Amino acid sequence: MAHHGDPIIDRKGKTIGVVTSCAVDTQGLLTGQAFVEEKNSEEGTSFFIFQGAPKTLGKVPAELILGDRITLPTMAVIISRFPK
Repeated sequence: MAHHGDPIIDRKGKTIGVVTSCAVDTQGLLTGQAFVEEKNSEEGTSFFIFQGAPKTLGKVPAELILGDRITLPTMAVIISRFPK
């Protein structure tokens, strides 16, 4: 689950916002709110969230060896604030 302050990253790896809240809805899906740059706020836009963002991501990719684990971001999509 995403938490307040978790970073939001676009498809190119640029930080474009931050999570403000997240909860499980009646269908068991995660639904949240976030501040994002206006140019990235169109409904249907996909992005990534480092849920429960750790203080460090660990090794850089060039240092990874077999068996290493790293934190991966989770994909999310902007939906209407007032779904139909």
